[in-house]
Amino acid sequence: MIQSKELLEHHEDVPPDHYDKGIKKLFFLRYYHQKRFKEVLRRLEKSEKILDIGCHGGLFTSYLYKGTKAKKVYGVDVSKRAVKLARKRIKKGVFRIANAHELPFKNDFFDAVFCLEVLEHVEEPKKVLKEIKRVLKRGGYGIVLVPTDNLLFRIIWWSWNKINPVWEHTHIQSFRANSLDELIRETKFKILEVGYFHFGMLKIIKFQKP
Repeated sequence: MIQSKELLEHHEDVPPDHYDKGIKKLFFLRYYHQKRFKEVLRRLEKSEKILDIGCHGGLFTSYLYKGTKAKKVYGVDVSKRAVKLARKRIKKGVFRIANAHELPFKNDFFDAVFCLEVLEHVEEPKKVLKEIKRVLKRGGYGIVLVPTDNLLFRIIWWSWNKINPVWEHTHIQSFRANSLDELIRETKFKILEVGYFHFGMLKIIKFQKP
């Protein structure tokens, strides 16, 4: 497993506008991400304060902000350059450079927390889920999105990294079968919904803090 310092360096190397450029220039990426947006957005609820973990440059955060009609949006990311762009994109948002294992927020602070294609990048997914539970209000909900690492995903991921290796070496976790469901239940969340899309390549789970 890549050590923390090396992993952070890999993420800092990713251009902060990586998603913006990809969606603008490549039909494949535009379709891929628009489907992600759609699947998450239809599961959103109106929320006062929301947190986007692994917000990167804030592109997806802006959709969450509008979709939840939140009064306040927060985001964290390990990349300094990405956080800088997120602050420019959403001027009323609060964005911090932080590690998902130690969120810089008080207990019971958020109405909703999102962790979208992030858990595969972290060293201790269960610790991140515990942090989500800590900062989430009772009755609040969370949404996580991860690749399933099915055969199709592995083929496309391998091929894509040969063309554009920007995220190469950053997937250090694999969530096959029901492994993520089990982690979420172990954290004492109530699972509300489990869904798959992109031919089973992506899995989305919505859960609630009892």
